[in-house]
Amino acid sequence: MNEGYSKDYISHAASYVSALFQHKIQDGDVLQDQITTTESDKSQQSTMTTVTLDSIFDSAYNNTIKSIEEDPMYNIFGESTIVQIAKSISDSSEVKTFFHDLFKEIFNSNPNLSLVHDRELFFTKFHAIRLSSSIDKGYTDHFGQNGFTTPDNKNFIQIVMLELINQLLTQQTIQEQKLSNVNHSELSENDQNILFYICGYIIRSCEKRYSKLKDDLWSMKINCIEQLKSTSTTDSFVSKYNKWTEKKDRGGLIIPSDNFYLLTREFETVVRKHLGDQELNAKSLLHDKLKELIMESFMVKYYSEQIFVGIDYDNYVLILEDIIHLFLTIRGFSTAKVIRNKMIKDKVTSKKSLSLRQVLKEKHNN
Repeated sequence: MNEGYSKDYISHAASYVSALFQHKIQDGDVLQDQITTTESDKSQQSTMTTVTLDSIFDSAYNNTIKSIEEDPMYNIFGESTIVQIAKSISDSSEVKTFFHDLFKEIFNSNPNLSLVHDRELFFTKFHAIRLSSSIDKGYTDHFGQNGFTTPDNKNFIQIVMLELINQLLTQQTIQEQKLSNVNHSELSENDQNILFYICGYIIRSCEKRYSKLKDDLWSMKINCIEQLKSTSTTDSFVSKYNKWTEKKDRGGLIIPSDNFYLLTREFETVVRKHLGDQELNAKSLLHDKLKELIMESFMVKYYSEQIFVGIDYDNYVLILEDIIHLFLTIRGFSTAKVIRNKMIKDKVTSKKSLSLRQVLKEKHNN
């Protein structure tokens, strides 16, 4: 357990969050969200982005060609050569495949692009491809005989590359958010009330821990924690989940910001997905594995950037790791408590059944 996290404090939080998982345990199964996976894949199940290039490419490519055709900059003095080329290849499956293969090579290097840090590495690869021999070969194979000049064709390819990358990143974010919303629909209102309440515990615990630090390190970490708190005086769309917080508040509980609540909810979604079809054991509940899965989640990275605006990634990622550790600790306590209660209940039931059988046996023998 990390220094500064009081055992009593965490246990107190866990006593509330255990209600979050109580209804999920039935017939010996824990957190059954019915994620379909093969036996061989269970140990490798990951929450890395589930939005693939193939699932978003067609839409992004069609939007790219349409955007170029309708761009006022290319139609100021009538239909420009760029627009004419776009129209000439709009129905070409060969040209579409050419661009798909280029971006497949780029996306395979890092499909999760929610962080600035990830995108910088991604764009380095992207610009290398733009200047590679693959572009020259594509020009020769698909554009060399279309009746337009070499400079116009090569300019068009570069325009498509730049517009298409923007369309792909936009489509990826949209689809990830849709998938996230589907996962969140499995959380009941009571689940979300409790998660909202837990957010305040996390903030308070981090503040307590960081109060022991000094000078610049203290200032940096406290500044990060301040970003987790709500500063709004008006209700938002997550205000409906503060029932537990209002019920337990005696003047000292902290109201989280909308984005921090959404981030914490994403933690829970990732954990449920990972545990969905696995046997619950020490290996499946390892903090390091779960923390890695949470850190790699597209939406976790997305909400982290929304929260820590203007703060260097190398600084806030340390805070994020502490937050995830505390969340998993609270969740681990609560899960263990629910399982223990179920085992006690099963044991009592078993004893009662055995006693009844014994009575019947004795009657039969007599």
